[in-house]
Amino acid sequence: MQREKSRVVIAPCSTYDEEEVYRAMKCAVELLGGIGAFVKAGEKVLVKPNFLSPSSVDKAVTTHPAVIRGMLRILAEAGAKEVVCGDSPGHGTCKAAAEKIGLSTGDLFGARIGDMSQEVHVKFDEGMTAKEFQFAREVTEADALISLCKMKTHALERITGAVKNVYGLICGYRKAAGHVKYPNAGVFARMLADIHRCVKPRLHVMDGIVAMEGNGPGSGDPVPMNVLLFSKDPVALDTVFCHLVYLDPELVPTNTQGAAMGIGTYNIEEIDICIAKEGREACSITAAELQKRYGNADFDVDRKGTKKTLLSRYAETMRALAKRPVIDEKRCIRCGICVSHCPVPGKAVSFKNGREQPPVYDYSKCIRCYCCQEMCPRHAITAGKKRRRDL
Repeated sequence: MQREKSRVVIAPCSTYDEEEVYRAMKCAVELLGGIGAFVKAGEKVLVKPNFLSPSSVDKAVTTHPAVIRGMLRILAEAGAKEVVCGDSPGHGTCKAAAEKIGLSTGDLFGARIGDMSQEVHVKFDEGMTAKEFQFAREVTEADALISLCKMKTHALERITGAVKNVYGLICGYRKAAGHVKYPNAGVFARMLADIHRCVKPRLHVMDGIVAMEGNGPGSGDPVPMNVLLFSKDPVALDTVFCHLVYLDPELVPTNTQGAAMGIGTYNIEEIDICIAKEGREACSITAAELQKRYGNADFDVDRKGTKKTLLSRYAETMRALAKRPVIDEKRCIRCGICVSHCPVPGKAVSFKNGREQPPVYDYSKCIRCYCCQEMCPRHAITAGKKRRRDL
């Protein structure tokens, strides 16, 4: 029997004007069956944006407040009575991140900002890679989860989107330890897939009106992509993101591992790409048409590597291992966040030369989790290459 295609809805939108964003989101959700297909009356709903760290809206680090409010409005109109909006950032608090983008003021349509700092241990015997999680309390109290991810690059997984966004359900201070327990891109992606299998998010929305390219997920550059993406299938949604930026979906571990573990598909033949425009009938398009209309071939993302042979897979792995976090001494302010967030026992980065000098790496200890790069508030750390003397 032929597999039912995973639908990914594209809503073109070139502005964060709240009314226009809401209308685009409303139209797209209707093409997936309406919000009632995802949330039932009386259910407690957790809306989970990407709050990587407290950051201003123009940096494109977090899900834009217009997208968050758009979903909260849709839920309120459907009669949702108890809605919590929250994420557990790797640095800072959920409240601080919400305040930074203006969610502490204005209309939240009856929803409240969650605390997301109190952890609850959850056993998951069905896990293929991860058998237990330390979730924020709000995750365990919710009946339905809606994920609002951000379109960004990622040093470890190449991109971060719908599959990666669920890592914010883990209490923030636990995140670094997770990179030690799941120390490479493949096994980390499998852990993320197990989170999906455990909590079963109902709907995924990607904010790609302004995306982040380059040194993501926290230190890259904003770039307009002028789209919102919607799907029940997180892997299919991330796959469409890949096609938009001319990145082979098979090079993204969260795609390949997610598909292998049954949370979605990255086979473009199994994905129905549908365009949502208010006042017009829905129309499906091919991946080639998608790229022609909305793609960005110049999007700065790591496209190196192939997947056709065992030798090429090995070469790709060795290239990935050759990357290392590198500190730009001119940008570094010696805040120590990279040191405090290093999950390696004994620290792979430290103030070996004193606090007057930038931290230095011991690359023999570094596991290439890029927690330091992800959390640096001054964009002073990049994923570079080893020099000969470091080998």
